[in-house]
Amino acid sequence: MTTIRPATSADVPSLRTVCALAYDENPLMRWVLPDASTRADACAAWLGPSLERYLATGRLDVLVVDEHVVAVAAWRPPGTDVGTGATTLPSPAGVLRALVGATRAAQVLEALGGTGALAPAEPGAYLNYLAVHPEHQSRGFGGRLLRHGLDALRGEAGTPWLATTDPRNVPFYERHGFARAGTRTLGVDGPGLTVLHGPGCTAPPAPPA
Repeated sequence: MTTIRPATSADVPSLRTVCALAYDENPLMRWVLPDASTRADACAAWLGPSLERYLATGRLDVLVVDEHVVAVAAWRPPGTDVGTGATTLPSPAGVLRALVGATRAAQVLEALGGTGALAPAEPGAYLNYLAVHPEHQSRGFGGRLLRHGLDALRGEAGTPWLATTDPRNVPFYERHGFARAGTRTLGVDGPGLTVLHGPGCTAPPAPPA
């Protein structure tokens, strides 16, 4: 039996695991966490606090197969800084500093922070994570979870948007009505990051180089 429901605190270990395994070969993760032997654990450690904050202040949906969480979608509502006011440790940025060092973490976070230059004119919800466990990929679960989130956002102000460093994901999002808004390179030697705007949105002109 397959269902989609809001995530609960009991799901957090499964959410970390799904994201870590789904993103193990993601270009962003390979750039930030180059050691393949430790990448899955490091990714789970880095994303875990972020997922907990999305559970508290964002929108976190899970797709469940026979009571097992196999996919997750994390949306950041417009105008919301997920994690603002959080007093518990660890923080996502703090974990990244512990994993790669303060200097490298600052470089990564600065590179990721430039995504906003390609945001829609009226930004809506931002899809930060859409991950499917590798053993359950190619079954349409990612599409189902994406459509579920878009349906829930229908009628809300702003244009939903996202960014991906995996070029294989771009055709998937385009099939669901997203349009490319532009691509930028992360840092000096990082992967290309493509920003896409949700259904019905016209991409703005690219910012000057």
